[in-house]
Amino acid sequence: MPLPSIKIHTCSSDVSNVDYVDINYASAAFFYIPKITAVTDTDVNTFLTNVTIASARINFSAKYTGTVKYTAISIK
Repeated sequence: MPLPSIKIHTCSSDVSNVDYVDINYASAAFFYIPKITAVTDTDVNTFLTNVTIASARINFSAKYTGTVKYTAISIK
């Protein structure tokens, strides 16, 4: 049985007074649509929409200014 292949893309974005940020991880050349986690440096919730094999939108529960860090993982 072959071992699984894993691709990981990690990045961060500085944003100012936004409801969302669009992220692009096309350079990772994922196998499938990835699983993504996003965290902020303050107390604001994040949720993802429009997730594709190359990009996604990170939405914030309130207008957000700061750094959002995200990791996308695809397993084959």
